[in-house]
Amino acid sequence: MNFGTEDEILEFKKSTGELNQAMISICAMLNKHGYGTLYFGVTPEGLPKGQMVSESTLRDVSRKIYESIEPKIIPTVKRMSVNGVDIIEVTFSGNEKPYACKGIYYIRTADEDRVLEPHELRQYFEYSPAVSWDSLPSEYGIEHIDVETLKDFYRKAKSCGRLKEPSFEPLSLLTKLNLMAGDKLTNAAYYLFGNNSPVILKMAVFATDEKLTFIDINRTEGNIYQLIDAASIYVQRNTKWKADIIWMKRIETPEVPVRSLREIVCNSFAHARFLTSTRHEIDIFPSRVDIYNPGSFPLGYKPEDFASGNLPSMVRNPLILKMLYLSDDVESYSSGFKRVFDECEKEEVPVEYEMLREGFKFSFLRAYHVQEIKETLTDLERDIMNILKKDSSKSAKDIATLTGKSERTIQRGLSSLKEQGVIERIGGTRGTWAIYK
Repeated sequence: MNFGTEDEILEFKKSTGELNQAMISICAMLNKHGYGTLYFGVTPEGLPKGQMVSESTLRDVSRKIYESIEPKIIPTVKRMSVNGVDIIEVTFSGNEKPYACKGIYYIRTADEDRVLEPHELRQYFEYSPAVSWDSLPSEYGIEHIDVETLKDFYRKAKSCGRLKEPSFEPLSLLTKLNLMAGDKLTNAAYYLFGNNSPVILKMAVFATDEKLTFIDINRTEGNIYQLIDAASIYVQRNTKWKADIIWMKRIETPEVPVRSLREIVCNSFAHARFLTSTRHEIDIFPSRVDIYNPGSFPLGYKPEDFASGNLPSMVRNPLILKMLYLSDDVESYSSGFKRVFDECEKEEVPVEYEMLREGFKFSFLRAYHVQEIKETLTDLERDIMNILKKDSSKSAKDIATLTGKSERTIQRGLSSLKEQGVIERIGGTRGTWAIYK
């Protein structure tokens, strides 16, 4: 018999002489998946080697786990006979993350255990708190609610059938939705519906794919619902739409699917860490749209893990997410990434993401501009593009000097690039060039 290969929920130890290392593995597996299995008397290749097993040996293993792992868990420790030799099977589970082994926190990655860094440990406490931050009382009362935002939420939640409240009365509505803590708004209520601009959103359009020259910059303050709308409008206004005539009817399709865009923006607010110096940010580059969330992704997971449907929702701000669900701004828990991936694949819009130390960035690639253009460019057009990528403010005269070509030749090259939709003049004849590839 072969037990297979070690992975994120399976570990082999040749004997109980490796008890200390085994405790680290148990801790790491608990923090990653909340359960696992460990065998003593099995080689790293999964072959039963066997060891001496007595009742005392089993008690020693149980006692070691009790003394080493915090919070306490109750494992199952039993003797097994395999291929004529005795081994020990330890199965365990726990739902009180994060777990520590002798005061140190570990995480399982593939078949290895590593120490959690301080910022990673902070994530665990944020995603698995006894009481979520957004359910705690703020310093603001009912008078700090923007009534129109709350009324719009009520109308949307009623129309989609997710709210049964018969009439709109702010205090009663907020109380029934657990958005009041005594006479104070919860943090969720204040950030969702506050009337004194609790959240800041920075938005900008850049001339090139680097943050060097911006075409437009916008700093918007408001509550979450106001900023969700502001973000959606800003991206749609500053990206291209494709127009097709189908059966005598004009059909316009956006570069970034509207529903997917809104889903990622909502996701950003539901998972954000609001009490930081960083802000939500949307950056529109010629080749992509970046949405930055000041709240790191659940440790050890990727968006694909949630898109698979095999994981429960992990939310930093569950009360905020619940309100977004009630108003039909998100369709259901833990399925947002699947919908985004499915829609973007259908619309042929590539997406990317990046796990950052203090945040999470999701990018929609601007498919209408990331086309097979490279093969059609002439050598002169390539030279012009390379110059503009370094400095988008260069004039035809400047480029002529750098290339040794006549200004008239450069003008022809610029006109050709404009006709192909590769570049666009922003701000008149003395403006900069936006580069779309």
